Amino acid sequence: MSNLFKKAAGAAVLAASSVAQAGVIDFETGFTSPILTAGGIVETGDFWIETYAYGNTQTDDLVGVIVDGSDNGLCISGGCPVNNPTNYYAGLNDGYLYFGLNNGNNFRLGSLQASYIGADGTTFPSTAGALLIQGFNAAGQAVGVSQTIFLPGPTGGAFNFANYDLSPLSGYEFNFVRIYGYGCDFSGNCSRTSGIGNIALDNITTIPEPTSMALFGLGLIGLGALSRRRRSA
Repeated sequence: MSNLFKKAAGAAVLAASSVAQAGVIDFETGFTSPILTAGGIVETGDFWIETYAYGNTQTDDLVGVIVDGSDNGLCISGGCPVNNPTNYYAGLNDGYLYFGLNNGNNFRLGSLQASYIGADGTTFPSTAGALLIQGFNAAGQAVGVSQTIFLPGPTGGAFNFANYDLSPLSGYEFNFVRIYGYGCDFSGNCSRTSGIGNIALDNITTIPEPTSMALFGLGLIGLGALSRRRRSA
């Protein structure tokens, strides 16, 4: 293998590695208002987010808010997580959201941070809530399995964000993803229609479609090989 071909291959690997870097929904930019309503669409970084409410709702119904964790001033119930000083999404018990890439490309899921949100003065079970995560293709059909993440009750009197691995979904490519929140009772039953299921989300990480990365890298290698042949002609 010529030095030029080796350099081209190395450049392809580096470029593919750069493209492969995870995208993150961190809720820091794109929100002209912290108030999120049913049917609202916001572009934040490389992603779009669309918020809805469960059941028959009006398009102006409150679904959630973007909370500044450094003061939690917009915390709806007073029981928001205390260990996140950045912006995060706080969703009401009947709210849920979809998200995808602005360019329409597919992606895989990596991880997210989440917490339950509880009302002050309320007693909670050890499992206070849950998230249901489901991915879809561009035709709106569910892809693969869904993943449920159970959110613990307060520790030391407060709720806290924790990191959650989404590896059960890592084998699937999605065009967009839906996240529901559930509230759980002391019997271990989790529901959207009874009890409070307010949840907080932050730093949802995604990984670009592997097929696109491979084609990008092979294309660069091909260009290097073509350049080598022209030089030797």
